[in-house]
Amino acid sequence: MAITTKNKTVFNFQNHAKSITYGGLDGIITTFAVVAGAIGGSLGPTAIIILGFSNLLADGFSMAAGDYLSSTTEEHKEHAHAIKNAIMTFLSFNIFGLVPLVAYLLLANLAVMSDTITLLMASVIVSLALATLGWVKATITGQSKKSEIIRTLIVGIVAAGVAYAIGQLLEQVI
Repeated sequence: MAITTKNKTVFNFQNHAKSITYGGLDGIITTFAVVAGAIGGSLGPTAIIILGFSNLLADGFSMAAGDYLSSTTEEHKEHAHAIKNAIMTFLSFNIFGLVPLVAYLLLANLAVMSDTITLLMASVIVSLALATLGWVKATITGQSKKSEIIRTLIVGIVAAGVAYAIGQLLEQVI
C-alpha cells in the first residue's frame, strides 16, 4: 500500500507498518486501560476524561519520541525515515487511542447505564477498533487477516481486564 502522485511514491505504508501497528495497538490498549482502571476504581467521569486525554497526548508523544530515537540507532535508517516512523506512531497512537475515550464519552452520557454496562459496551466498541487495527496490520504486511485480528483482540482484552482488576483492587485497598 502506497500513496503515489504522477508515478512517484510519496509514502509507502509497508515501510512504516511496525510504527503504525505499534502506535495504534498501544494507543487503544493504554487508553482503554486507563479508562477501564479508572472505572474499576470508581474515579468518576471527570477523572476518566482528564486521565484519558492526558495519557493519549503524553504517551503518544513519548511513543513517537521513542520510535524516533530507536530508529536512529539503526545504522541503515535515515533521519527522514526515523521522523516518518515517529509521525506514524504518534498519529496511529492518537487515532486509535481516541476510540476508547470517544466510546466512554458517548456511553457515559447515557445516564441510565451503570459504569459496568458502560464499560462492557465500550469494550465492544474497542474490540471493533482492535479488530480493525489487526486487519490494517494484516493488509499492510500481507499476513493472515484472521490471525492478526485474533492476536490483536487477545492482547487488548487481556490488558484491559488487568487494568480493570487492578483498579477494583486498589479501590478496595485505598
